[in-house]
Amino acid sequence: MKNRSTVVICWELLKALSAGPQMPSRLARVANVPFNRLGEYLGLLASRGLVKMESVDAHDKYSITIDGMQVLGDLDRALPKLVP
Repeated sequence: MKNRSTVVICWELLKALSAGPQMPSRLARVANVPFNRLGEYLGLLASRGLVKMESVDAHDKYSITIDGMQVLGDLDRALPKLVP
């Protein structure tokens, strides 16, 4: 498997979150990211206001913000032209 850039992994996480709030374990599977590294990517996205974390029934769930949806749209248009 080819190494993916941080931008591509964040794009995949945003795409997964656009379907609705997700638990970290599901996000790790969907984006094919080791669970111990997932926090770095979610922290990066959260620090830029693209995702938010909520505790629901004693479980953490992440969801995409309005800004995150806008960035996802931009990435959906740009990345297919750049990433084979």
